[in-house]
Amino acid sequence: MNLVANLNNDLQSKIERVFRDVFDDEQLKLQADTSPETLAAWDSLGHIRLIAALEDELHQSFSLQDIEDMNSVAKILAVLESKT
Repeated sequence: MNLVANLNNDLQSKIERVFRDVFDDEQLKLQADTSPETLAAWDSLGHIRLIAALEDELHQSFSLQDIEDMNSVAKILAVLESKT
């Protein structure tokens, strides 16, 4: 995946695993530009499920603004980086 060079592989693996679980696609390969426009299963309900799963897996809480902003893998990573 190697989305952002300074993120550790463990975090990248967790994010990809969450996406695969939420969207029920074990072959899913994430890119920085993966978004609802490029992933058909990422609809409004999928977004809620994704955010909830990320919160559970990463032991994070996201604000409403974070949730609204997290509309691509790159933006999810940006929000996570801002929390570290």
